[in-house]
Amino acid sequence: MVAALGKTSLYFPKRKQQVMLKASPTRQLPQEGNDGRRRRLLWPRKRLDIAWNDLCYGGFRCFWPGGGRSKRIESLWTSNGRALVCLSVRTGFDLLLQALRLPKGSEVLMSALNVPGMMRVVEENGLKPVPLDVDGNSLRPAIQALRQAITPQSRVLVTAHLFGARPNLAALNAQARQSGLLVVEDRAQAFDGVPFAMPPKCDVAMHSFGAIKTATALGGAVLTLRDAGLAERMRGIQRRYIKQRRRGYLLRLAKYSALKALGGRLSFSALSHALTWSGIDYDAWLKKQARGFDDSLFLRQLRLRPCAPLTALLSRRLRRFSTDRANDQRKRGLELAARLGAKFPTAGKDAERHTFDLFPLRVGNPKRTLAALRRHGFDACVHGSMTTVRAPQDRPDLEPARAQRLLEEIVFLPLYLEMPQAEVERMSLVIRENAEPVVDG
Repeated sequence: MVAALGKTSLYFPKRKQQVMLKASPTRQLPQEGNDGRRRRLLWPRKRLDIAWNDLCYGGFRCFWPGGGRSKRIESLWTSNGRALVCLSVRTGFDLLLQALRLPKGSEVLMSALNVPGMMRVVEENGLKPVPLDVDGNSLRPAIQALRQAITPQSRVLVTAHLFGARPNLAALNAQARQSGLLVVEDRAQAFDGVPFAMPPKCDVAMHSFGAIKTATALGGAVLTLRDAGLAERMRGIQRRYIKQRRRGYLLRLAKYSALKALGGRLSFSALSHALTWSGIDYDAWLKKQARGFDDSLFLRQLRLRPCAPLTALLSRRLRRFSTDRANDQRKRGLELAARLGAKFPTAGKDAERHTFDLFPLRVGNPKRTLAALRRHGFDACVHGSMTTVRAPQDRPDLEPARAQRLLEEIVFLPLYLEMPQAEVERMSLVIRENAEPVVDG
């Protein structure tokens, strides 16, 4: 759900990645004009987390008459029939709201930082999104905020695991269930391996494998549900959907193959400079390429069953997922966070676990920090695809001021295992010399 291009990087099983960062306190950044050629080459903000052989496999499956692998994928999550493979998390969320048959105007309480598509799904089902403010350290709503937001019309709580952080939601979920809410955890941004069990006090958990996600299959999602009857109702609704066209998925594979080819340092730098020289905002261009759905065809594109090539590729990605690689990425993120110190915290620094497939740095001067990073060859970005859920007009006290402030503070850094250690050190120096500390309050 965040930023434009890609995920962590490709998987090279025969090459051991070095993730330890050596301290170099005396190192200085080159002066303006020195090493200019090096600084003009950008480290892309993200890389698609899919290998060329996976893309080729997906293309081959588009011409293979065999069926998909939905049941095989679902059995990885649970053997009791309470998992469901969908086209996307938004598709699964839409199926859930349809299956619940909630009265029109019912309220869906949501983490105040979210993607517009999730709010659109709520509204398309005749329901009302209500924000729960989050703070920058935990990235979770406070129990008091939940109690304040609940009304007799409240039916569902949706908490998002933001930017790869996994906060402890057990107490919040318990309070929500005690208040009669169905509890949904949106884990689209926090996958690091197939989970062994449902989260505590949770009714529905959602994982995404869209284009910019870890272990991407350029689409697909898996939902696990505590209620077998609810899962079967959702499955019944999905059976009535027409299937995603193989040709459309093949074109998607071709599109992201081209974007992957442009994801190298030299090619990405040439693309960004060419777009800028042409007067095109390359940030907006990249985000447009990564957009999953056309707003004008939202429900039509959403309400489809995943095609066989997509589920076949997703099954392959999940079976071959490297937990070692995920652990190395987490370790690298923790080391960079330690190098930057408490002065420059990450969003969600107090979360129990962080995947660091995104590195969300909080600073007091994001525009200047962003400009300095790009000047020194690091394609950082701000905002990504996130926005804030607006409070209902009749409840201005719920306006998520902390979430809005947090969104304005974050700079997403490029950080993946293919970046050399020296470059990660240099990036931290750029930040320490140009960023200002964030002030909580």
